[in-house]
Amino acid sequence: MNAISRSIDLEPRNEHFHFETNERKYWFDGDPVKTVFWNALSIMFPEGEKFFMESVKNKRKLVEDPVLQKQIDGFLTQEAMHTREHVMYNKQLDAQGFSATDLHLELKAFLGALKKRIGKNRMLAVTCALEHFTAMMADRVLRDETIFGAADEQYRRVWTWHALEEAEHKGVAYDTFLAAVPNRQRRYLMRCAAMVGTSIIFNYFILKHTGRMMKDVGISRSPKAWGNLAKYLLGKPGLYRQIFFPWLDYFKPGFHPWDHDNRQEMAKVERTVASWHAKEPALAGSAA
Repeated sequence: MNAISRSIDLEPRNEHFHFETNERKYWFDGDPVKTVFWNALSIMFPEGEKFFMESVKNKRKLVEDPVLQKQIDGFLTQEAMHTREHVMYNKQLDAQGFSATDLHLELKAFLGALKKRIGKNRMLAVTCALEHFTAMMADRVLRDETIFGAADEQYRRVWTWHALEEAEHKGVAYDTFLAAVPNRQRRYLMRCAAMVGTSIIFNYFILKHTGRMMKDVGISRSPKAWGNLAKYLLGKPGLYRQIFFPWLDYFKPGFHPWDHDNRQEMAKVERTVASWHAKEPALAGSAA
């Protein structure tokens, strides 16, 4: 039986964020550690989003559900817009003296080699695992408005917008995977194996990017800086600590991304995003 979508309708929001070279280098409350962590995550997105789009495109021909086909269109549009905005974001990082391009090219080479070594089903399984990571982190942003409360406006907006859409389309790749791999046992083993491997690789690159950019600003040998990073991720607010149990949920045999239903939080943030244009259209961008 072909998979039926459990996802929701998507609304791509064509936001344009204007990063300028004179913006604060430490945009997260003047804190270099928090700033470089989120910058490190931004480095992942242009090539990561392309990987996601390709993996879903590879298997969409197996999808018979017209609702899911429409959601795939929305997913591809949202991911393309995320890619565009993070390319601009990362150009700003280069202008500020960070090693953004070098790190981008290293990740691009890795993902290119990975695609040659794994089949299209496993490529989609990796995408599902990575989409779960982005969905978990997005959920924390949606539920806790204080996460970016001290961030400069433009960066707060780009991460809020991105989190909203990651939450919105979190089930699309997964539903496509259900159609691509109908055998339940094979599918379960494949997605669990992908999550284990992806968790290691994802966090390796995050730490590598963070460490490299800490070196760019001269704090990579500072025990205090690394301690502050550990406190930020594991203490308070504890971004990684708070996603641990949702991460474990992925290994449940009957798991689906929409088991974590955060539509109420999404609706609240969606109203916030919509208000940007009414209040400050120049900063929010235009829906061209």
